[in-house]
Amino acid sequence: MKKVGFRALLQKLLQIEDTPERTALAFSIGVFLGFSPFLGFHTLSGLAIAFLFRLNRVAVLLGVWSNTPWWLIPYYTLATYVGMELVRFQIDLHALQAMFEGAMREGFIRTGFWSWMASQWGLLLSFLVGSSVLAAGLALVAYPLSLKWIQFYRSRRRS
Repeated sequence: MKKVGFRALLQKLLQIEDTPERTALAFSIGVFLGFSPFLGFHTLSGLAIAFLFRLNRVAVLLGVWSNTPWWLIPYYTLATYVGMELVRFQIDLHALQAMFEGAMREGFIRTGFWSWMASQWGLLLSFLVGSSVLAAGLALVAYPLSLKWIQFYRSRRRS
């Protein structure tokens, strides 16, 4: 089986025979899904939406996969912080630090860390709201940028 690299996928995105607008839309929907709060379901949801709305699967998946493992922790930390600001949730940082220190010392399973985390509905709401808002913002930026990029590529290819 031939290994497909990121550059090959980008080349495929630029050579999709769909209109630049639909290709950019598919890519930006993928970006939204890739940065959405539904970790673990990004690829499945991208494929489902691509099939449901007859969008190009490669374009959607490129958008979904733009959120790489290197970005997960910084992005979702920032997203949760933004969500905390939006829903006005405050967390006691000293209590959180003490919980992590205890969990690191005694193990995450043995302490009450997970029950404490599960009781923090405001934190979960902050995560959901913040990552949804940032994902929407990234998708709104991705559409015009990818549209211009695709149009530029196609105009140069015709010349």
